Amino acid sequence: MLARARIVALAVLAPLLACPPAPVLIPPAAGPPAEDTRDDAEIARAGQAYLDLIVATSPERATTLGLHARDKDLDDRSLPAFERELAMEQRMLDGLRARFATPHASRSARTDLEILEHSLAAALRVKRERRPLENQPDVYEGPLDALFVMTARTYAPPAERANAVLARLEKLPVVVAQAKTNLKHPPRVWTEIAIEKAAGAKTFLDDARAELLVALPGEQARIDRALGVARDAYASFSSFLQKEVLPRSTGSYATGAELFAFMLEEVYFLDESADELAQLGRRLLAETGDAMTALAKKMDPKVSGWPEITLRLKSNHPKAADLRAAYKTEVDRARAFLVAKDVVPFPPGDLCDVVDTPPFQRSTITAAYDEPPPFDKETRGLFFVTPVDLTLSPEKQEEMLRESDHGDLVDTAVHETYPGHHLQVSFERLYPSVVRKVTATSLFEEGWALYAEELMNELGYYTDEERMMQLEWTLVRAARVVIDVGLHTRGMTFDEAVAILTGQVHLERELALSEVKRYTEEPTQPLSYLVGREMILRLRERYKQQDKDRFTLKRFHADVLSRGGIAPGLLAEEMFER
Repeated sequence: MLARARIVALAVLAPLLACPPAPVLIPPAAGPPAEDTRDDAEIARAGQAYLDLIVATSPERATTLGLHARDKDLDDRSLPAFERELAMEQRMLDGLRARFATPHASRSARTDLEILEHSLAAALRVKRERRPLENQPDVYEGPLDALFVMTARTYAPPAERANAVLARLEKLPVVVAQAKTNLKHPPRVWTEIAIEKAAGAKTFLDDARAELLVALPGEQARIDRALGVARDAYASFSSFLQKEVLPRSTGSYATGAELFAFMLEEVYFLDESADELAQLGRRLLAETGDAMTALAKKMDPKVSGWPEITLRLKSNHPKAADLRAAYKTEVDRARAFLVAKDVVPFPPGDLCDVVDTPPFQRSTITAAYDEPPPFDKETRGLFFVTPVDLTLSPEKQEEMLRESDHGDLVDTAVHETYPGHHLQVSFERLYPSVVRKVTATSLFEEGWALYAEELMNELGYYTDEERMMQLEWTLVRAARVVIDVGLHTRGMTFDEAVAILTGQVHLERELALSEVKRYTEEPTQPLSYLVGREMILRLRERYKQQDKDRFTLKRFHADVLSRGGIAPGLLAEEMFER
């Protein structure tokens, strides 16, 4: 799923328990006790206050959530503003802990409270230790995400959206000036990522001109002036990064073992240590490789191993001009298959469009899902497909296309759309809680999408060719666990991580480089796919044991999808605390 500037949903390890009832002399009647819900309304108000804080401190984040009152403003990325934001978050967290030391609330409200408290606690620690304004150059390219939403989504009349876009474009020099003041010694790879994104920013701005002219006829001079200001700002930023920041980019991207363990515990509701998760990754890396070997021998008894088969299969890919259409065909086929099987529900207003990846995001994305903002009426999801860069050499273009072979197309469409991200997020946004609308955990979201891949195999969807490439991506997810732990806690180098993906998993080098760049910026997210899938499979087995003869896949999926994108550990509390 597309890496998004989302506030992550978090959870404590020990479940909050309801206050015990007063002693009684006569045993109560059979059945669960009534929930004490005295604090539910106040917890809901705390969730709204949390949302208000987001809007106050990050108008760009508000735009991506579908809240548009501040669409003409940009985030204040000055260091004093950063400290003020930390202070506001700390006051909110302290107030929640004092007020709700012993919450009298329903199970769902207690879950929201856990998410709220630990979202704040984790955000505070991560920001204090990672210091993004000083160490992560692409933070200053964050306005492009909000600008893309404003141009791609139809939440307001075109002229209204275009005027807000121009207002933000005109303010971009302030953002670049803040970058030049704040950036110190970032990791070299993060500076390189930002340089690539700055080049993509020019393409994005050039492409936006035609749409702005249609929305604001007669204002060509203002449009060209604003676009010129924005282009100059990011050209200046790129030059600054290359000439001044890159030579001093000596920082480390690693979180360190302590912060990594904190994130696993608080963000993902996990008991397992980083070492235990790495062991799981290594085991599933071996098991998946064995399954691929067996399938390869079935497909061609004469082959020496599965890499020979996948190398052969990668040549079965569409032409560059047909790439997006090929993905669209597979999205439609996956949805039709699920309708016929009747194993998942579908939400109202379900729509997913396949579109080109925005230029400024192409350095780290091959294909990805961009969800509809939770507070917008629009329910359309966007499935990004990165077009082949026709300025590259024919050999490099072929390398990119080989990662969109037929089997990869099928598996990626399943993962990103049906029954993967698009289906899951379409239900997630329907959950009424404000807290759950603005939070999500990749342990569930990515775990669900990888579970969706395996579900389609169980249902008989894949041919042997498609199954082989689906298994290869399972192999990638197992490698991600090992690499994630290695990069951030065990001193693994960038090149060693790339070597695992090219040598053991046999990804093309360009894709391997793109993958590892992302892993350096998102500690714990890469491992969330495989670990989350395993937790969802355990949930399903427990659900099956509980429901016995009543169990159906659709019943289980409807229950899981109806609760918002919360950590599987919290899902278990809600599903089985009866």
